[in-house]
Amino acid sequence: MKIQVLLLTAFLTSVFISISSSYAQCGYHPPEPQAQTRQRSSVNIDDNVKDIKKLATITKKEAKKIAISNYPGKVKEIKLVREDGTLTWRLEVKGKEGQKEIFIDPANGTFLGYGLTK
Repeated sequence: MKIQVLLLTAFLTSVFISISSSYAQCGYHPPEPQAQTRQRSSVNIDDNVKDIKKLATITKKEAKKIAISNYPGKVKEIKLVREDGTLTWRLEVKGKEGQKEIFIDPANGTFLGYGLTK
């Protein structure tokens, strides 16, 4: 039984190695994830609301601290934006891995995720 398991393991390993090298030789590389899935903000907002700053209980300074704690770097831009019917702090942060958009919930300071900037 042990010999059969060892033979099966060796066979599967050789198949995996040959498939991996075939991909490398033909130039195929599996796609890398581009951005983390972002959560939605807890602040729902209509298009007719004019003063959106009143809806944010987390200040710009607090949002910056939260963003930097999740993705260390230098904040290039910070805006309170409407996206998909919600209100979100969007910060552009340049870090070691490049520049990313960081999203923070303006009501409770929850880190909502990040995306790649263009």
